[in-house]
Amino acid sequence: MSTRRWDEEESVEACIDSLDETATVLAHHPPRALAAALAIHLQAVLGVLHGQGECSAEQIRQWLEEIVRGACGDDA
Repeated sequence: MSTRRWDEEESVEACIDSLDETATVLAHHPPRALAAALAIHLQAVLGVLHGQGECSAEQIRQWLEEIVRGACGDDA
């Protein structure tokens, strides 16, 4: 996400590694079920960040737009 600070890079990389390991464990679930569960968790995490003033509603919208572009291959 474009609003990441330079000092968060190492933490983000470690988190990605952990999520990759978890994804291997969850691979037996149907992709749609996994996507729905991840969406629920993402909603909760973004809600906490917003509630604690860590990001604005506009930043959340921008992050979600980046996710859509990345998932769909859109350049727009």
